[in-house]
Amino acid sequence: MDLFTAERHLQAAQRAADVESLDALLHPQVVAAGPDGTVFTKDDDLASYRSGALRITSLVEESLDVQEDGQTGVTRTVAAVDAIQGGAAVSARLRYTRLWVREDGNWRVLAATFVPV
Repeated sequence: MDLFTAERHLQAAQRAADVESLDALLHPQVVAAGPDGTVFTKDDDLASYRSGALRITSLVEESLDVQEDGQTGVTRTVAAVDAIQGGAAVSARLRYTRLWVREDGNWRVLAATFVPV
C-alpha cells in the first residue's frame, strides 16, 4: 500500500471508529498533539474510540499532500470534522500533519499534530 492509500485508510478507520484498523495503522510509540496542546499516546487514542468518548460523525477531506522519502513520509490533510467528544458536539476545520514510517512494507503513524485552520 502506498502512503496516499494508507492516509485514506486511516481516515476511513477514524470515521468508522474501527479500532482494529487504527491499531494496525498507528505505530506502538505514536505520540500526537491536539489543538489545545494535549499530548496523547496510541493507547489513549484507541481507548477514546473504544469507549465512545470520541465519535467522528463526519470527516470530509478538503486537501491531501503526500511526501515520501524511503522509509518515512509525511501527510498533510485539511478536513472538515464533526464529532462527539466527551458528550459534546464539536465541529472544526483541521489541518492534520502526520509522520509515517514504513515497517515490513506497512505504513504506520509515528507522530501527529492537528490544529484548527
